[in-house]
Amino acid sequence: MTTLFSPVGTADPFTQLGDGPMLHIIRHRQPSKVVLYLSPAMTVYQHKDQRYTKAIDFLSESAGIPLPEVRIIESDYDEVYRFDLYIEEFESILKELSVFDESVLVNVSSGTAGMAQALVALGSFGRINLELLQVLTPRRGINARHDRENPDEYDFDVLWEWNCDIEQNSDSRIVSVKTPNFSEKLLKESVITLITSYEYGAAGELVNKMTLVSEEATQMINAAASRLNLDGGAPARVFGGTDLAYRTNDLLLEYLYVMEVRFAQGHWAEFMRSLSPALTELMKRKLKPYLPETAYTLFKNSKPTQKYNVEAINADPRLDSTLRSSHYKNKNAYITNAAYARLIEEYCNDACVVEDIKRLRHAERISRNPLSHTLRASSSKMIEKECGLSLDDIMKTLFDLHGSAKPGLYSRINQAIIASL
Repeated sequence: MTTLFSPVGTADPFTQLGDGPMLHIIRHRQPSKVVLYLSPAMTVYQHKDQRYTKAIDFLSESAGIPLPEVRIIESDYDEVYRFDLYIEEFESILKELSVFDESVLVNVSSGTAGMAQALVALGSFGRINLELLQVLTPRRGINARHDRENPDEYDFDVLWEWNCDIEQNSDSRIVSVKTPNFSEKLLKESVITLITSYEYGAAGELVNKMTLVSEEATQMINAAASRLNLDGGAPARVFGGTDLAYRTNDLLLEYLYVMEVRFAQGHWAEFMRSLSPALTELMKRKLKPYLPETAYTLFKNSKPTQKYNVEAINADPRLDSTLRSSHYKNKNAYITNAAYARLIEEYCNDACVVEDIKRLRHAERISRNPLSHTLRASSSKMIEKECGLSLDDIMKTLFDLHGSAKPGLYSRINQAIIASL
């Protein structure tokens, strides 16, 4: 069902030139229901001669169109120029109409300027689905001074006879008003803020409330959220074939990019706790050219178990000497970062790598237990003071040790998402 909401002004229901805006919309759009909003002054005229409802009756009979259901709202606002007074009342009325009616038409040409401003503002907010209609004057321009009758001396019958819009096939003067959707703009700005903060889950929830968003942007936001959890399914599909491609065969690199995000977000404790797994994988990689993993790691079904290969270590005096303090003979013991660090120092011939690992291992050892097992504040300055390294240096060293990392992946993802919104 289509409903017309129309304030009423002095050009309604018609002038000596033709239909007023309210009647003209009814003539050409034929709503099932009409809600007339009358200021105190217009209420007086309706009570005097029922000119507004009478005109609708005449129109229905003469034009052969269905007679709409008419509801009248009589306002008691005397300050008709204040649009702020009408915002709340019009919003309440229009929300009620939009719940029950499929289409809500709004006449923004009748009534006072304050009423029109309030209606256009509500249309711009985008919270209610409205079609704003402007009706051009019969002159297709500005009304002349004497185009309107004095409403206090209104001769309904004479003006009805003079109404040129009664003629068959009279042209419509209705224009649909295209307003900027400020609600959509605000949502978009909020989405951009969340994206640049790497809060992809929250950004995805807001994007679902937008009506003007590309499918590409939605897919990239959801893929970025999955990627932060090292879930490569969606990222591999969405970013595949680009310089943002998910590194399926290099989970360590993906993990370092996640660490970079936590660093950028200022999640210092989480950043430092995530150092341990990254350091483990880096040390294993740096050992491989000098010491095969099978020499000290127990394999099961061709996969490393992270446990010591006790027999292999026992058979190698150098390995035995290096790992003896790590209690490797306990068959249930897992290889610790302390053990990997000893192996790096003993076997790696790259002095720069050995030094970088020492620095990272020291930072990890100093900060890990306090951050993992105690309730405490964790400012960046406090952590840096304790471990003797800046957090910037830690992140940079991790990327350097990886060797092929290109820092700033998620910043580049953000740029791609924002460009596609």
